[in-house]
Amino acid sequence: MILDILSKTYFNCSYCKIVIILLFLLLLTYQDLFAQQDSTILTQYRRGIELQSGYQSYEQKYAGKNLNEEKRNSFPLESTGIWTELHPRIPRVTYFGVQFINPDTGWAVGNLGALIKTINGGEDWTISETNTTTLLLKVHSFNGQIVVATGYDGIILRSIDGGETFTQVVSGVGSGIDLWGVQMLNDTLGFVCGLNQTLLKTTDAGLTWQPVNTGLNAYYWALDFIDESNGMIACGGGKVLKTTDGGNTWTVHQAGDASDLYAIDIIDSLHIITAGANGKNVYSSDGGVTWIQNNRLQHDELNSIKFIDTNTGYTIGIYQAESWGIRKTTNRGATWFAPPSPNLSEWELELLPGGIGYSVGSNLWIAKTTNGYDNWEGLFLNANFVDVFFTGELTGYAADGRYTGGPLYKTTDGGLTWFGLPNFPSQVFTSSLRSIYFTDSLTGFAGSAPARIIKTTDAGESWYIVNRTGLTDTIGLINRFFFINPTTGWAVTTRGGILKTTDAGENWFAQLNAGISVIFRSIYFIDSLYGWTANGAQWPFKTTNGGENWIQQTNLNIFNLIDILFTDSLNGFTVKSNELYKTSNSGNNWTLNPEVTGFSIAARLNHYDDIIFVTGFTTYRSINVGEDWEEFIELNGVRINGLSLLDAGIGYAVGELGLVLKYFDKDVPVELISFNSELERNIVALKWITATETNNQGFFIQRKNDDEVDWTNLAFINGVGTSTSVNHYYYNDELSKFGKYQYRLKQIDYNGQSEYSNEIEVEFLNGNDFHLFQNFPNPFNPSTKIKWQSPISGWQTIKLYNILGEEVRTLVNEIKPAGNYEVEFNASELPSGIYIYSIQAGEFISSKKMILLK
Repeated sequence: MILDILSKTYFNCSYCKIVIILLFLLLLTYQDLFAQQDSTILTQYRRGIELQSGYQSYEQKYAGKNLNEEKRNSFPLESTGIWTELHPRIPRVTYFGVQFINPDTGWAVGNLGALIKTINGGEDWTISETNTTTLLLKVHSFNGQIVVATGYDGIILRSIDGGETFTQVVSGVGSGIDLWGVQMLNDTLGFVCGLNQTLLKTTDAGLTWQPVNTGLNAYYWALDFIDESNGMIACGGGKVLKTTDGGNTWTVHQAGDASDLYAIDIIDSLHIITAGANGKNVYSSDGGVTWIQNNRLQHDELNSIKFIDTNTGYTIGIYQAESWGIRKTTNRGATWFAPPSPNLSEWELELLPGGIGYSVGSNLWIAKTTNGYDNWEGLFLNANFVDVFFTGELTGYAADGRYTGGPLYKTTDGGLTWFGLPNFPSQVFTSSLRSIYFTDSLTGFAGSAPARIIKTTDAGESWYIVNRTGLTDTIGLINRFFFINPTTGWAVTTRGGILKTTDAGENWFAQLNAGISVIFRSIYFIDSLYGWTANGAQWPFKTTNGGENWIQQTNLNIFNLIDILFTDSLNGFTVKSNELYKTSNSGNNWTLNPEVTGFSIAARLNHYDDIIFVTGFTTYRSINVGEDWEEFIELNGVRINGLSLLDAGIGYAVGELGLVLKYFDKDVPVELISFNSELERNIVALKWITATETNNQGFFIQRKNDDEVDWTNLAFINGVGTSTSVNHYYYNDELSKFGKYQYRLKQIDYNGQSEYSNEIEVEFLNGNDFHLFQNFPNPFNPSTKIKWQSPISGWQTIKLYNILGEEVRTLVNEIKPAGNYEVEFNASELPSGIYIYSIQAGEFISSKKMILLK
């Protein structure tokens, strides 16, 4: 509003103009901050205590919001026939409680009534319907059938079918009484604890609950029973309640100072650890009669603590409004340290026998360890995706905007799974990524501050910094790329710079230095001559000669733009916060379309031919060059930060907390997400996945080798007919002849119509032959791996030569038995260049080229 008023006001003094520009920049900054308030300010979920500095309350987080809409926006989008959620397919919320009855079967609960279940160790999860938006704090089961979950405002949910379905039971406590602890001790007996000295007991498997009076007026934050008789409760004021008769009577013990205790773990009948506010942790060796208070951890609060023996334990919590990671002790809490692998969970740990553990925390953080409790991996990618680019239906890239320099993620199965590119040079940047762009399946670009661009020519396996000249300001971020063809492209910066390349991105030169007050957000070229920019706090710039001259269009009624595109020389579109404009006369005049709105400052434009998308907090599509617009209601409130279109009917969208959606609007019977293979000895394991199926009878698996012209049908696998769920298919092919094989699927519907999948190749090597494989990665910096196969034992030598044929290094020189081998080569002491590596084993000699690129 203020920006619009100021943009239509004329100022006669230069000083006023400077002040106004600075005000614009400040307002733009605060707009971004306000729009992302929920993701940058941690919420204090422990109600009833003083609000800590740097936190917002739960009520502030959701003030003025419809919780049902918030739940709809955060829970998985089921396939609508056009949009399908590929990742993460569980609620994108903060999880507070987790419990497993064995290494495979467990539950997790969280915000907005989220409750999920796994039966295969977290590999797959199903969502249990809770019919509530109430925040759920804890979940517990004794036998795997009766499952009880508790949360805010006295809510207790009960399942009798292993957590598939839940019903709400009466707790007898009202609004404001949050239930922070639950434990079922056998098939029928259990306890729940919470605020305002709330302790509830069930003797009928959670169907009814009776209040228990302990005599202590305090908040009851956590409980733990070692058997049906002996249990303890961690309380406010640093007190611990203890029972030895199944909760009939309780004794009060002061555990250290008066800081609240939020977690407790009874290690055995004598040894207990409890922890809580201000990093407090206290240990008892006599059954809780006396306590030793250890040195405080740096955390503001410790929310969960678990020991695997009397000396060794782990704890997680929060420090200065963010997760502070897991900490470990080997001396009963006297000292703590961070284990080798990070774990950013901060709400609950679940440690099982055999080195298996789970943990949960903010923003979709669910982690698992399987080889001891020091090595953790997140089960879900909770990246804040800010841009996406797919080079084909299977291969795509997405930029994470949370951290400096990325990371950059890649998928090779159509967006189902993603992995961070190991050689992506995040360290060359000083700010987060904003944009990625690929000109073909191998060549791509990424950029950030300090106005730096990096390039890959091998599909992201390796990257190098390209040359950039002529910018007067080199502090800003690279905000957007645009290529008119594989050799000619542009990039814009957040501080007034326009760069151009004419040699496929090897060298970039400045075409415009507009000043640091110009925030270039986007650039688009209609052809090699005509181009436009979208600018924050400024009018757009236009060129008619390929960028040699840029003229700011100060006579236009559009200002403070976020994105811009043209479908042809006449028709163009641009967006600002909640406003879409169209031109039909090459940008001379722009008309507001008031019906297309709600996308806020997250607005982005994308098109393929006449299909145009506006995305953000709302998503619209036009199939007739902007004459009419269709709103995708199911995406309202879901922030789409990037959309990559492969054609008019296929694309991929990304958003916050790892959200990946597939856009599919073609009249084909089956939407195939991925088709790939794995070779183990002589068995080719084929796997394919469909997102949706319509009238699908099934798939013929077809194969041919290099000596064959025609395809052979190996088998027929039945389809599922019509489905909007993800379906997995498998087939194993046993090979008896060495060579290269191609596989494809022929999908048949019930009407006889058919479609073919992409082809995949498998090479089945003769174990009796010598083979020297191409090093990987290549190009590399500084390390790469060389593999070879030798069918005989004997003296084997691998040497490295430079391009002049001079021997540089001997990598292998020893007698080896027959087998497959691998050697890692570190070239940190060598200069960049082309090198030759050569193997000699008996009479076998083979050489290959490698590229060291520093």
